[in-house]
Amino acid sequence: MKRLTLYSGPAFTCYFMSFVVGLLFALVMPTLSVLVAKGLGVRPFLVGVFFVAMAASSIVFSHMLATWSDKVNDRRPLIMAGMLFGAASCLVFAFSSNYWVLLTLGSTLFSLSFAFTSQMFAHAREFADQRLTLGQNTLFNSIVRAGIAVAWVSGPPIGFALYNYLGIQWHYTYVAIAYIAAGLLAWLALPKAEKFDTSALAPIPASHKQQVVIAIIAFAFLYACNQTYLISLPLYLPEHLGLDSSYAGWIMGTAAALEIPIMIFGGWLGTRYPLIALIRIGGLCAAALYLGIWNATALWQLFVLQLLNAVFIGFVAGLGMTWFQDMMPGKAGAASALYLNANNIGNLLGSLVIAVFAEALGYRHIFLIMIAIAACAVVTLSLLDKR
Repeated sequence: MKRLTLYSGPAFTCYFMSFVVGLLFALVMPTLSVLVAKGLGVRPFLVGVFFVAMAASSIVFSHMLATWSDKVNDRRPLIMAGMLFGAASCLVFAFSSNYWVLLTLGSTLFSLSFAFTSQMFAHAREFADQRLTLGQNTLFNSIVRAGIAVAWVSGPPIGFALYNYLGIQWHYTYVAIAYIAAGLLAWLALPKAEKFDTSALAPIPASHKQQVVIAIIAFAFLYACNQTYLISLPLYLPEHLGLDSSYAGWIMGTAAALEIPIMIFGGWLGTRYPLIALIRIGGLCAAALYLGIWNATALWQLFVLQLLNAVFIGFVAGLGMTWFQDMMPGKAGAASALYLNANNIGNLLGSLVIAVFAEALGYRHIFLIMIAIAACAVVTLSLLDKR
């Protein structure tokens, strides 16, 4: 079979689908903390509980899906299923004003969506292994991940605009319709990746398994910081700076715009330098970012600090999944699920930080805790081999 380039039509279809998945998530996730805190009027502890429940169920669903997904012949139906679960969760967010219904149904369905749509990354890796010119996997994965960053440029501002001007019901209803359209797109447009025969592959070495366990801990710390940031920023702005929460959308969009070239540049660097060294740089930038936000006294400072956020996400999210997949050849689904479960564990830890500390400390001093967690992540990353 003739090998394709990074600029072929099927490759661009993968990039576009990644953008669509990222856009839908970016339209929902930043507004959820406002929906729960202000729309339902619950205290910070219950805001944290909501996100803890969502993260915990994501871990369970991703683990259940991990190994089984590597046995299916075609991942596209799984991606479509994730889109349909996303649509169902948005309808719950739109029409339920009861906190406990949102907690049990909304968080569960949204977690299922996250678990199933993660198959997009496994599908992309298998497509790259089978169809692209050799040696382009790392850069291809970074471009796929950059598609999500592109979505986050416009997603949060649009999400807050829809939320503020259309109201809760119409915002989430329109996103639900978009989820259904995206499911059809995944089924009809994504290139098929043939089932990869793993029978001849050697078992994963014990040393690799140890490295993966250490990496899960480190990435969980990093994503705990990011989850805490996503939840707290829309609530930190009015509390500390006296600004409207909608500015959070523009701040997140700025970070995403900066992430795009940094992710692609990181993918290029990843073909020349050890991935884990670049990921450590991302962790250091995270600690510096949260220190800057804690000291911030004006809105413009938060926009400037997004350069650090872009390097953090660009190197950690842009290269992290590739590192896991490289450590587990032929097991793209399991590797992707492990990486995303590190993300989910981080989301759980970050939500717990909100639940335990936000009510007592306020949303500004949460960033001091995030600095300490980011420092722990960098120390843990130092235990990994350079590969």
